[in-house]
Amino acid sequence: MELVEYITNNASTFLFVLIRTGSMLMLAPVFGTPNVPLRIKTGLAIVLSLVLMSIVPPVEMPGDLIGLCLGIAGELLIGFTIGLTVRFVFAGFEFAGQVSGFQMGLGMANVYDPINSVQITVLGRLMSILSLLIFLSINGHLLVIAALKKSFETVPPYGTHLTGTLMQHILHISGNVFVTGVKIAAPVMATLLFMNTSLGIMARTVPQLNMFVIGFAVATIVGFLVMAMSMPFFQGAMVRLMQDMWWRVFRLLEVM
Repeated sequence: MELVEYITNNASTFLFVLIRTGSMLMLAPVFGTPNVPLRIKTGLAIVLSLVLMSIVPPVEMPGDLIGLCLGIAGELLIGFTIGLTVRFVFAGFEFAGQVSGFQMGLGMANVYDPINSVQITVLGRLMSILSLLIFLSINGHLLVIAALKKSFETVPPYGTHLTGTLMQHILHISGNVFVTGVKIAAPVMATLLFMNTSLGIMARTVPQLNMFVIGFAVATIVGFLVMAMSMPFFQGAMVRLMQDMWWRVFRLLEVM
């Protein structure tokens, strides 16, 4: 009963904290995947909101409907921004797997990705699972909650402002998905480029060889070997990307 009275007495504050927390959980990795039941997401959002209410100053309910809608829209924007920024890191790893798969001739080998509810290549799914495991191993899920806590300290309810700088930062972060994917897939791409060049020279030198059949098998084997040798570096790359991501999240909160 004390909890119900506490929520009732602070209904306005609880509403805005719950909206920001729930919108972040909808898009954040691990928390926002379709595999997680809605009841668990709702319960987690309520529990986190109750914990975070202690650091949020009391918020008065707006006197008119327009003010209420603007306040809710601002909280949704902040939650979506945090969730999407974290999701972009995973999108970079998935894009690296997609690029590597096409280079190795596995572009037609698609599987269902339950995290994003789309069809992706086998290597894209492999990189998605690998990045998720690394994310959990470095306590990235706790860092997401820490970023949510930081957002209430930086941008209080009704404190959201839309600026051109904010849109520039969001576009820059989304563009880094492709840069990150190419950087991670660079070892496979570079190795297969040299291999295809060598096969092209051999095809001109010995026309009797069927380089199409040989090249497909060699590209697959060489690609997997290069990926296996690059595995030890993936965790370091993920840690650096996560550190850069937190800096971008805090920068976005500042401009908001």
